[in-house]
This record gives sequence, C-alpha cells and structure tokens, in this order.
Amino acid sequence: EGKLYIGLGNSFADFSDRETMNNDRLVKAEKFLKTLHPKKYRAAAPFFEVAKTVGPYLYTETRGVNAADRLAAVLASHRDPVTFQWQKEASLDIPDQVIPTDVPAWWILKKKNGIFYNGFGRGDFGRFLMASNLLTVKDTSESAEVDRHMPDVLAYLRSIQPPPYPRATNPELVTKGRLVFNDYCAGCHGRYDEAAQYPNLLIPQSMIQTDSLLHSANYSNPQFVEWFNRSWFTTGDHPARLEPYKGYIAPPLDGIWITAPYLHNGSVPTLEALLNSPVRPTYWARDFANPVYDYQSVGWKYTVKTAGGSNLIYNTTLPGYSNQGHYFGDGLSGEERKAVIEYLKTL
Repeated sequence: EGKLYIGLGNSFADFSDRETMNNDRLVKAEKFLKTLHPKKYRAAAPFFEVAKTVGPYLYTETRGVNAADRLAAVLASHRDPVTFQWQKEASLDIPDQVIPTDVPAWWILKKKNGIFYNGFGRGDFGRFLMASNLLTVKDTSESAEVDRHMPDVLAYLRSIQPPPYPRATNPELVTKGRLVFNDYCAGCHGRYDEAAQYPNLLIPQSMIQTDSLLHSANYSNPQFVEWFNRSWFTTGDHPARLEPYKGYIAPPLDGIWITAPYLHNGSVPTLEALLNSPVRPTYWARDFANPVYDYQSVGWKYTVKTAGGSNLIYNTTLPGYSNQGHYFGDGLSGEERKAVIEYLKTL
C-alpha cells in the first residue's frame, strides 16, 4: 500500500539478479570516480575493493530472501580477526552454498536474549549489529569508535513498536483465539495479554523440523564461528560470542501480521499456510511490482506454480528453501485456526 514502516524487514530485496550484482557496474563506477573525482575516489577505494570481492558471492535462487549469512562469511574470510584489516586473499574456505534468510523485524529485538534465528548470538547485541561495519572499516580503531555509539543504536531499536493491524477485527473471535493461543502456542512464543512474558526458548531441530541448513552450517563450516570467537568482537567489558545450536529460537510474535513471508527462510507466504501445512505451496510467486497484501489469510497474495526455474518463483524443493516443519497448527480445527489468526492480528 506504499506505506513505510520503520523496523519492518525488507522482503523485496533482490540478490538473485545477476545483472545488478555484476561487478561490471562497480568497475565502471570506480573508473568514473577515479577520472573525474580523484579525491573522492581515494576515499571510496577501500569500499570498491571490498564490494568487488563480496558481490559475486551473494547470489540467491529467488528474489525476496537475504544473503546476510553469506556476506558475513565472505567478510570474515577477508578480515584479520584481531585487527580487522582487509586481506586481499581469503584466509578461510568459503562454502559454495548461499543460505537464504528472511529479514526479521527490528521491534522483536527488545525481547530476545539471543540474536539471530538460531539464537546463537550471545552477549552484547551491539557487537553483532555492527558486524556490517566490516564492509568499510579500516581496522579495530575505527570499530572502537563505532562501538561507542552502539548503545544509542540499540536504545533506538528497542524503542520501535510494531504497527497496529489496520483493519477491524472480530472481538469474539479474538477472545477465542487468545485462549487457543495461550493453550497451544504461548509455551514457545510467549504471552501477549495481562500475563505477558517471553520465554526465549531454543527449539531443537527434532521438534521444529524446519529447514536445517542455516543452523547446521555452523557445524559443517565451523571456521566462521571460530573466527568470530577469537575476534575483536569478543573483547572488552561487553563482549559477544557465538554458541551454535542445532535448532532455532521461537521468536516473539509482535507485529506478526505484517512480517510475511514466514519461517526463517521466508518460504511460507501467509499465516494461514503456516498454521495449516498441507496448503503450503511447493512453488509460488508474488507480484513484486504491484504487491497485494492478503488480510484474510494474512500475508502476500500469491500464485501457485507447477515448477521452479525462475528467480521470481519460490522453489521450496531447493536446499535451504524448504517450507517444511512447524506443524503445530495442523492439530487445530478450522475454527480454532481461524480464531488464532484473528488473535495474531492484534499482537
């Protein structure tokens, strides 16, 4: 609907466009700046070097998912963990696979004691948020300066509230949905009524059964966890650390009505499909040019496809893109599911 909501993750980013991610454009921009604005070029030269290195690694199979984990791996491979100085050659093996993620909303950060989908980021959240600083930082002296401002950044992020559902809800159905939710869902996702609480539960893979590639990569490629845990990020009086876990954290559901698509890889287009796994499409597409939100099923209006083969089609048969797992809603009746969805609109 053309509205801007501060803190809502961008599910329209396109890391699948080979033309956009191609280094040829960067090279042309670099030559242009070097010729016409030598002084500006000297300031931008470190960025160009890093961008040309990481760009080719960030391709995803479909539009709408994020390549943040891949970016972090490439940057770690080219940064000295102690000094953060750039190294032209990669010092760590970089896996071939790009694992997709959906960008989470900022407003849930305030409730969490572990950052990232698998909750393996522990300690000072500011250190994790400033990891993007590795794109342009010269060394840890610059990182220390950024670090001094991170408490203000965190305070701002924790002040953000989700937007209220913009349409009328059915009070009777909301009341029924709250009761069902508190019985079946609150144990993992917390309560949002007068007894509000959030448990920060880590759910093992054997129970959640969603796509495991994101958390299992920390075990199949431990070099990146090891890099972080011996890096500057773990030093000082407010260190951070990574503690891998074979599963995912059950996230807070504040503002869930607006955070489609669902699951950590954005593989499920609506809340209705999330809570009723048999109707989840194997191949589906949404209109990125003229997106329409489905206020009944709560999520993006989509078209079911018969096969993949396009970066505009979400193919759940690909590694990392599975829409399996989180089957807890399947045990609800149709009326119970409808009531829970109505209640979720109010969070």
